Amino acid sequence: MATQVFRRDGVTVTVTGIPAVSICPYCGNAVLDWAVAQQVEELIHPLFQWAETHTLPKPIVTITFPEPQALAA
Repeated sequence: MATQVFRRDGVTVTVTGIPAVSICPYCGNAVLDWAVAQQVEELIHPLFQWAETHTLPKPIVTITFPEPQALAA
């Protein structure tokens, strides 16, 4: 599982629990499947768009995906 922090124009979005293909043992960077990375981008993009068109203070958003549950046998 991986955590990524995205920042744009004063908005911060932290996404945790992202399924990772692997984690680099040296630097700790996560390697994501391309389809997963695209889905995360599609999830956070509207938050950045909202901040461009509203006058409320820039939000700090945390999104947490739960760990997948093992299927019962």
